[in-house]
Amino acid sequence: MPCFDFGSWVVLWYNYIDSEFNIQNSKGCKTMKPFSQWTVEEIEQEFCLQDDRDYQLLQEWITVSPSLSDDEISLLRRLSQKLLTYVHDWNEEELKMYFIAFLLDLVDFYQPHYRPFLERELSVEYAKGKKLWGKTDFLVATGKQTPKKPFFFLHEYKKQADTSNDPLGQLLAEMVAAQTANINTHPIYGAYIIGRHWYFVLLDGQIYAESLAYDATKNEIIEIVTILRHTKTLIDLLIQSTNN
Repeated sequence: MPCFDFGSWVVLWYNYIDSEFNIQNSKGCKTMKPFSQWTVEEIEQEFCLQDDRDYQLLQEWITVSPSLSDDEISLLRRLSQKLLTYVHDWNEEELKMYFIAFLLDLVDFYQPHYRPFLERELSVEYAKGKKLWGKTDFLVATGKQTPKKPFFFLHEYKKQADTSNDPLGQLLAEMVAAQTANINTHPIYGAYIIGRHWYFVLLDGQIYAESLAYDATKNEIIEIVTILRHTKTLIDLLIQSTNN
């Protein structure tokens, strides 16, 4: 009498359960994919996005003349030098605490009609049975205690050497979620950071545009702060146009 092959039975049972799960999933179970798992290619395919690096709205956003005081420029140069010294040594939290926080404080996104939020959940159903969700690193939105209408995202506080995932894909996933959540259609602004490098990204309808890298260890740190401050001006204009 042949022996019972328990191992083969387990494999057959596992394959059966897996096939049943796939059948049920194809019948309409929700597809929930967090921001952290999206790549640029997947975002482009799922939402029919097109890349246009010469997009006019991006150029209007990032092409602006600096208007910083001497004290502010002096502070930025000290921060730039500190980043140059420690960028390869800082972990994610140290990069946020010792560098990014000072830049954001100088920009000051705390305004009467909007404010910055950290580590907040965002979830939207963008099609029947399909959901975008996840925790955002930093966003600027209307709302007092809870973000209501997002305008700007800052993503990927990463060490220079850590490039294991797709920061642009994750940022675009957050921006698409905000685009879906907002009642009024308007451009969504964002940026992602990899060590010393800042990349600015704009999403307008199904067009997205990404800037070249700005190196915060150089005088380009002044341009970074200038663009962030200009973002406040654009948000103010969007709010005014919505209220009119």
